[in-house]
Amino acid sequence: LFIKIHIENSLKYTLQGVDLYTKLFLTPWEAALGTKVTIASIDEEVSLYVPQGIESGEKVRINGKGYHNGKAGRGDLIAEVQIMVPKNMKEEEKKLFERLKEISTYNPRKIYDWFVFWKKHNLLWFMK
Repeated sequence: LFIKIHIENSLKYTLQGVDLYTKLFLTPWEAALGTKVTIASIDEEVSLYVPQGIESGEKVRINGKGYHNGKAGRGDLIAEVQIMVPKNMKEEEKKLFERLKEISTYNPRKIYDWFVFWKKHNLLWFMK
């Protein structure tokens, strides 16, 4: 006799094998500076260090906090970073962002353009 159990994904978690996937929402300043956050696993709250410079789409793995595999082991909890920009800012927040815009030389579009150029001309041999 075999019993097949189908576990449905929730709004908070997606199950892939024994690994649980969830979203980790961060502010732009938390992503830029790094932070320590608390994230809910299926059975407890877990503290997690987020390194500075993390980007949307990157994943942070928390070992052993996923689904039980039925053999005394567990999968991992994998949190995908989603950076959230505030829609309604206080005047002081706007001024800080304006100041950052004035002093920063960081431009991700230029970095991407260089990457495309190097890839087009097969200059990324060192990444293979």
